[in-house]
Amino acid sequence: MHKSAAILIVDDYLLIRTAVRQVLAELGFSNVFQADNGKAAQDLMRKQPIDVVIGDWGMPVMSGLDLLHWMRRDARHAKTPFMMLTAEANPAAVRSALQAGVDAYMIKPFTVHSFASKFMAMIGTVQDGGTPAAAAAEAARAPEPRPDAASPPVLKPAPVQADVIGLQAPLAERLKRCTVLIVDDVPSNIEVLAGALKDEYAIKVAISGRKALEIAAAFPVDLILLDIMMPVMDGFETCRQLKADPATAHVPVIFLSAKDAVDDIVGGLRLGAVDYVSKPADPTILKARIATHLALATAMGDLKRQNELLIENAHLREDVERMTRHDLKSPIAVTLHASQALLRGDLPDAQREHAHMIEMAANHALDMINRTLDIHKMEKGEYQPALQPFDLAAVLSRVAQQTELAFTDRRIAIRFAAPDDTVCLGEALLCYSMFTNAFKNAAEASPPGGAIRVDVAPGPGTLHVVIDNEGEVPLTMRGRFFDKYATAGKQGGTGLGTYSIRLMAAVQGGDAAIETGDGHTRLTITLPCV
Repeated sequence: MHKSAAILIVDDYLLIRTAVRQVLAELGFSNVFQADNGKAAQDLMRKQPIDVVIGDWGMPVMSGLDLLHWMRRDARHAKTPFMMLTAEANPAAVRSALQAGVDAYMIKPFTVHSFASKFMAMIGTVQDGGTPAAAAAEAARAPEPRPDAASPPVLKPAPVQADVIGLQAPLAERLKRCTVLIVDDVPSNIEVLAGALKDEYAIKVAISGRKALEIAAAFPVDLILLDIMMPVMDGFETCRQLKADPATAHVPVIFLSAKDAVDDIVGGLRLGAVDYVSKPADPTILKARIATHLALATAMGDLKRQNELLIENAHLREDVERMTRHDLKSPIAVTLHASQALLRGDLPDAQREHAHMIEMAANHALDMINRTLDIHKMEKGEYQPALQPFDLAAVLSRVAQQTELAFTDRRIAIRFAAPDDTVCLGEALLCYSMFTNAFKNAAEASPPGGAIRVDVAPGPGTLHVVIDNEGEVPLTMRGRFFDKYATAGKQGGTGLGTYSIRLMAAVQGGDAAIETGDGHTRLTITLPCV
């Protein structure tokens, strides 16, 4: 497809449109249009030639499905490729889109890689001459064509493929569509086997090992019945070459042979065969074994695809986190600028103090966003902390003030008196993030009007910060308080706050522990000191 093709992105969520446009730009497509609903897309397509549409399903005014129905009824857009981006993953929704004429179906959330792969597969290739929009742009620059000039080729949509997990037919029905390759140099043996299996499977035959390799490489084969005793290339060598080729290594092989010695059977299985049946084979037993191995192979294929989706989802989470960090910077920057503008004015002392705290919080929020990738490095053991002496009391005082302001409606009081010598050895910003999580967790666990007591106890080469709040950790959570994603059912809880506390303490050479009981919970964070 020509890179000047006109592509229309239709989605009511600006972030998705931006992300898709960025991926298209990386693929070399810069002629991109946008619309926030199907009606706006429809209006644009009446004025502007469009070669490909990427549309969301659920949108106000006109849905993506309604837009697709309109396109398929309109002669100008009947063959325009349409990729549906949607969170609708249920089989009924997918079938509705397929029946409407969708060319590709991408489930949200999706990764950059999966989107790019499916998009490129959908548009396929076109003859030299480009797409309708590209041809129109070229026609505006080129001389008038001769009356007998050939029309510019039209982009052909790729065949619809319902490659969505959960949409497949039942296993028994899928097994009936399987293809079995029978390999034997004796035609009468092939005739007997094919006669027994033809009502249940599609059959292909080969009378030599070399021919079997050619067929398996050229056609989709689901199982191979392989004779051992054949001239030129025997069954063992044929199996060895099948398993050495990544394209056919997954195909289950069942050896059929009159050689039933233990060494023959073991040798065949060691080559990668899934079964070994002695001739003459009982048709009922053979069919049962074929059905079993086809079911196992199909299930393994499904598991492989599901694992690939899980890997894609892991990449997706990283992509979303990167986009989120990017988008959070804008409102935080506005907060920072607004607080600085307030500080330049004539404010009463109390309001000036609040504006100054907003400025500091915005600055720290920007710093923390820039440091979120460090958590991933910590988990992998790749984070190298830059330990420096800093005033721990100043950090704790600032976090305490901000926590009290954040929980004003619950009247949470933080009682903290810093000792004279609180010089800690660590990273000030990392400790700021760590204690923000710790104080917030204590405040959320405290009853309204509760008090949080913070004590700093020096030790030999260490400082112990004890955060004591009213309230006990539930019994079900005590053994996994610091586990990743562990949560006691708190609304909006992610189970990452306490996990990150111990992680951040550990990378600085410290630790975190809890004691709970008697109506209190004491979180102790240990850090090295000078």
